[in-house]
Amino acid sequence: MKNKRIKSQGGLPPNKYLSNEQIKKLLRHLKVQVERFEPVGRQRLFVNYMIVDVLLNSGLRAAEFCQLRIKDLPYYHGKAVIDVREGKGCKQRSVQISLGLVERINQYIKRYRKNAKPNSFLFVSERGGPTSYRAIYSKLRIIGRSAGIVRLTPHMLRHTYSMVLYEISKDTFGLQDQLGHRNPQTTHIYAKTSNVQMSQQLEKMERHLQNL
Repeated sequence: MKNKRIKSQGGLPPNKYLSNEQIKKLLRHLKVQVERFEPVGRQRLFVNYMIVDVLLNSGLRAAEFCQLRIKDLPYYHGKAVIDVREGKGCKQRSVQISLGLVERINQYIKRYRKNAKPNSFLFVSERGGPTSYRAIYSKLRIIGRSAGIVRLTPHMLRHTYSMVLYEISKDTFGLQDQLGHRNPQTTHIYAKTSNVQMSQQLEKMERHLQNL
């Protein structure tokens, strides 16, 4: 008899997303790099920061991120959303983003993509075309090692975005729209992974047992 593959009934494994402390560590590392070197023209460091910033604060898939154009962004259309023209399954959607991210994207464009046309890519390769998944993946691995985080990947940032947003909102329907999931069960994995409420209950249980 063939072995049947058993589907996991739990949430995401802990190595698939960043903890709050890892998020702080990563962002602190990138900010220090930018603040230390940006005045002397280290554009690459600011680009690194923006790559992590956009992925972490939008939940975009890597392929969607690589295809971002100026016309898809608040800088061009004036709304606090990112227009994903070709998501998974060729689906189009609008991803809402914070006003803080809007401002940081606008600053990036003004500094480094000021003369770019609406159809130009937000992040470009050395040849001027869209940056590739391989390039983003490799860059994040280097950033992660530099920040002391093992195996940082684009999808890990997407998972982290999903976990943090669910922890705050407890809204699986809204999260499903943001992520572009067709099946709500795909989104529900973040509810299963959410550990804040369970952690609180376990602490209560600990105190109860100690007081017996």
